[in-house]
Amino acid sequence: MMIKICLWLALSLCSGSGVIIYALQQQYEEQSVTYRILYREVTVKLSQLETILSLLSVTSDPAVIQQKFPQILAWKPQPETAAISTLLPAGKGTYWLGDAHFALLIDLNVLLADIPQNHSFQHISLNLAGKPLFELASGGKPAYWQWDKEINSASQPFELSASNHPDWGRLPWLLLLLISFFWAGVVYFISLYRIQKRQRKIAVLREHFSELTRLNAMGEITAGIVHELNQPLTAVLSYNQAALRLIGQQQTVKAAPLLDAAVIQIKRISTLLLQFRQKLADDRVVYQQVDLSQVWLRVTTLLGDEIEQGKVTIINRMPATLPGLWAEPLWIEQIFHNILSNAIQAQQHKQAGLSWVAIDAQFSEQAIQLKITDGGPGLSEQALQQVFIPFFTTRQAGLGLGMALTETLVQRLNGNITVENIAGQGACFTLRFPFNTQEE
Repeated sequence: MMIKICLWLALSLCSGSGVIIYALQQQYEEQSVTYRILYREVTVKLSQLETILSLLSVTSDPAVIQQKFPQILAWKPQPETAAISTLLPAGKGTYWLGDAHFALLIDLNVLLADIPQNHSFQHISLNLAGKPLFELASGGKPAYWQWDKEINSASQPFELSASNHPDWGRLPWLLLLLISFFWAGVVYFISLYRIQKRQRKIAVLREHFSELTRLNAMGEITAGIVHELNQPLTAVLSYNQAALRLIGQQQTVKAAPLLDAAVIQIKRISTLLLQFRQKLADDRVVYQQVDLSQVWLRVTTLLGDEIEQGKVTIINRMPATLPGLWAEPLWIEQIFHNILSNAIQAQQHKQAGLSWVAIDAQFSEQAIQLKITDGGPGLSEQALQQVFIPFFTTRQAGLGLGMALTETLVQRLNGNITVENIAGQGACFTLRFPFNTQEE
């Protein structure tokens, strides 16, 4: 907004200045014409005096001359030794003008008495040798415009000066106001055009981005399906192979639990596929009360083989009074599964019996806070910064989607997840879920 105002002011000032300069130039030209007329009138009057002086004779009647020419106050004969032409100031706007025979006392106040009727100058003066001999309408402050020109006369070498101020009231103020409105309209329509152009550009970019997002989402969903189905499929394969070996050894009783575990994994695969189908169809997820302790127990059961092979101790410190969380159960299961699976894999090189994963829970009236801590080496500085970035992984066979999906699911529950290293232990994931959970 400030830029628009500054632009409008700049354009209005520039164009307004141009109009004012042009108007002032027009006034100056008009005043210059008036000055030239004034100069011609003064020159004619002074030339008339020279003519009168040249026509005087000893027989001329002074009374008649003064009656016809009231600007002549007195006249007298010149001595024989007088110069051909003399001019002597006599004070109060009078001066003696003489030739070889006579001298006239001229009163400029009478001579130039009709000048105010023909001009609008603030100040007029008739100067002799740089000093004012006659002044009219003297002003106290220096004028904006000044005109000076010498009278073309050998016997009366005066300089006519005039000055004046511009007539500010004659400036085209209405035009200036219209120009200001014009530029305001121009700035407004330019801004409107730029906004519409920007909106059109944004619309095109959004359409393009939406298309890229759909393509990227398809890629991420595909990678997510591969990531989420890989573990249960591997478990089903392992259970079935073990069951086949036991059946071949005539130990059918031991094979039954393995087949039950395979069935559980297959049901989990079915649930995962249903969830992905809902995501693709953009169906609303039906929330329900989730018992976090039961979900944690189910996840530890699903990862039972990994826990047993790594000899990992699972510590559940969730209180029995922990309230249920309004959420999608499979989301909570996926969150626990990904964090626990990573914690187990981070401790696969530790000495047997020293690996552990603990979960703690606290709750208030507003939210539930979970902390999942492991006894691994912790995360590197790079991993702490990029652990939730898609396709970032520290394992050669990893896709880098597990923790990115975990963060997405936590955020869809209006929660947040953070990770840090705890001295003497390992990585610690902190999850906070508000009770007023609604899917974003």
